Amino acid sequence: MGCTSTKRSKAEGDIDRYHLEILNAAQGDDVRRLKEILDELDKRKATTTKKEVLNMVVFIQFKLPSSDVLFIPISSSPPSSFVPTLSMKSMTNFSTQWTEKVLSESIPLNEYPRPHLKRKLWLNLNGIWSFTITSINETFPKIYDQFIRVPFPVESYLSGIQKRIDSTMFLWYKRKFHIQHFHINEQYRIILHFDKVDYETIVYINNRLIGLKHLGGYEPFSYDITSYLNHTHDNEIIVRVWDPTNQWYQPRGKQMLDIDEPKSILYTPCSGIWGTVWLERVPNVYINRLQFKTKISSKQIHFIYRIDLFLPTLHSKYELIDIKKTRQRLLNVPYDEILNKSEANYEYKLEIIMSKQNFEHLITLTTNKSNQDNEFIFPLSDINLWSPENPYLYNIRIHLYKSYTFIEEISSYIGFRQISLCLNPKKICLNNKPYFMYGVLDQGYWPDGLYRAPTDEAYKYDIKQMKLLGFNTLRKHMKTETSRWYYWCDVLGMLVWQDMPAGDSFEGYEIELEQDKQLRLHRDNRTNNLPLPSLVNENINSRKKLIRRYKSKLQFEYELKAIIDFLSFHPSIVVWVLFNEEWGQYNTIRLGEWLQHYDSERLINAASGWQDRTGIGHMRDIHDYTKNIFLPAIDDQDRALVLGECGGFGLTDSGWSYNTYSDSYLLTYAFEQLILNLSTRLSAMIYTQLSDVENEKNGIFNYNRTILKFLPNRINQVLNKNFSQLYKLEHIWNLTSIPYTNYTELFLSTSFNFKINRNPLKFYFYICYLYSFVNITIDKHYKINLNNTDEINDYHYISLPNNLFSNSLNQKHSLDIYLFYNNDQSFLYINRTYFYLNLAILSE
Repeated sequence: MGCTSTKRSKAEGDIDRYHLEILNAAQGDDVRRLKEILDELDKRKATTTKKEVLNMVVFIQFKLPSSDVLFIPISSSPPSSFVPTLSMKSMTNFSTQWTEKVLSESIPLNEYPRPHLKRKLWLNLNGIWSFTITSINETFPKIYDQFIRVPFPVESYLSGIQKRIDSTMFLWYKRKFHIQHFHINEQYRIILHFDKVDYETIVYINNRLIGLKHLGGYEPFSYDITSYLNHTHDNEIIVRVWDPTNQWYQPRGKQMLDIDEPKSILYTPCSGIWGTVWLERVPNVYINRLQFKTKISSKQIHFIYRIDLFLPTLHSKYELIDIKKTRQRLLNVPYDEILNKSEANYEYKLEIIMSKQNFEHLITLTTNKSNQDNEFIFPLSDINLWSPENPYLYNIRIHLYKSYTFIEEISSYIGFRQISLCLNPKKICLNNKPYFMYGVLDQGYWPDGLYRAPTDEAYKYDIKQMKLLGFNTLRKHMKTETSRWYYWCDVLGMLVWQDMPAGDSFEGYEIELEQDKQLRLHRDNRTNNLPLPSLVNENINSRKKLIRRYKSKLQFEYELKAIIDFLSFHPSIVVWVLFNEEWGQYNTIRLGEWLQHYDSERLINAASGWQDRTGIGHMRDIHDYTKNIFLPAIDDQDRALVLGECGGFGLTDSGWSYNTYSDSYLLTYAFEQLILNLSTRLSAMIYTQLSDVENEKNGIFNYNRTILKFLPNRINQVLNKNFSQLYKLEHIWNLTSIPYTNYTELFLSTSFNFKINRNPLKFYFYICYLYSFVNITIDKHYKINLNNTDEINDYHYISLPNNLFSNSLNQKHSLDIYLFYNNDQSFLYINRTYFYLNLAILSE
């Protein structure tokens, strides 16, 4: 027994040691060291350890030098006999107002995909590609028997495929392209960009594998394909994608594979290419990243700018370093490398332009300090600050030179703004002034494109509609978008909370704190929220779970940094949300501290919802879907208090929702009351949600954005604190049986008249009844028949016709009620019933 334990400990120690060596090899792009490790394991015949090491290797991103290009022999293979067994469940309506436009275009989504770093010469590869699905056990397919519209997920209507995918399938894409118009010579390179692919991607150009696989569905990635190209003839690109969704340990947001159809807060998976695929020509040394930061004092603006060059000697590093050990080096890679003397000859000229119309130059800055921070100080009076109310952007031109020789020009923009905490207790401040964030949860799903909006106009539409309603913030929930969405938030003026997509099994790995448990139990007892899965302690005994959890952490941290690097340019993004509720939550203190250090320009919401960690991040975030928001009595003074999720109001027509109402009047009234009763201790509220998503029917708009469920102008009024015009709901009388009266049938009769001082808009019965049939008759002619013998029908509103009382408000009205059981059925609580009826009037 002791020997077995020793062997197991040694094997696990080997895995840990080799993992560290692999990370070091990745940090130095040392592919040869990786080969040495594998050869060493072969000599030792350590098959199990080698298998574990190989499973880890797929998460480490190596940059292969051109001398290490891998060639894949392409041999003919018999046609695949594999037939997908899962089919997409049908929905009643896939179309949006943009669907037909997409179907009619040869190149969908043809806008420049990266507006904040723009070059003139590029090629969009969106459109119709050849496509097929094979088993993961098969090699290259010989026949591509389908066509797919890129860039829409395989499961979506707009893709043309509309099939459910699982972990046993490979997705294969193929198309041809030519590059003659790029005029390539030894001074230029061709970069192949993928804005989004979910999840594992391998790319071949002209039957040659380029680089290693990319893992991650929420960030863009690219390859230098210059040496693989044919400059005079057509080139062929093949993309292989594998997407196991929740059958693996990847970040996946709310995608759920193990359900036959969308259910409550879990949605259809989105596999394959879902962002624009494109080429661009760049010089051998080129600008590959921009960073602009703003610090505002009482009289000055400190403009910190950084222009990173891609240099042949600059190596990328991907390790997430423990903050406790090496805080000073924390992920300051690849941008803190020391330049060679030969590289110091590069300089750039940055021009900040006041407007597109007259191209007035605010200032021109010239420096040779690339890949490091530079600072310039403006008088505050010279600058228009960016805000949702005034989204002022300055256009920027950057010229790159080497020894006074022009290399390239790019265009960009900047919004000067600062997000911070101020006052005591702490409040969120924008540009050093307290600013309340009225936000909407935006899950970024569309009926025709699923994860991908059908057009650029659709992106703009959502943002514009929320601004028209009076909201100033969108919380991008459990996913990222392409650069174009954030660009429109910058241009139109919309603050953004950006979530990190949750991964693994959604189960938290940290112990729930008692205060969070009490808040959660209070909320769950008052709403129909889904119950939480059982929490998982940090000490997991199962070796399988431990390995899965370790790989999940490694992939999450890789994508966390990649997403922040991808999005950190945008002035609209003001909050990073690290974990939502307990979904995949772990090491909150370590990651929260790292995030605050890595991006000190934004606010950090380390644990949105439950399982808060005192003192970590800038916010204490409460989720409460009840009608009366419950906030903790005491909170620390160093963080702002925010309501990260609330509302979730829907209509009673169909689907799932947190709270339902019979019509738009009551829905609007409920929203008005929610806003009216918000605590002054809060700095932000996020209402759930922008639109319905599949079977979750609690959107402000329906799923295809054609119906606004709330009454026009009412939301805007209440968000602008115009409380004088709020609706009022009065209950003018009630009629009830004695609770749990013993009877088989019961007659109740009464008469009533109105005593109201406001103009009535709508009339309702507010009713609750238990295990009975109910017949109601008003004024001997208007009848309502209700059947609820199977379950308790809790308190709810029944809309009455307006003309029922509007012409006879001063008259006396009669009401007759008959309650009875169906004697052919037996119930657990036979002859024990309860009935309550109230007349409610909505007025303004």
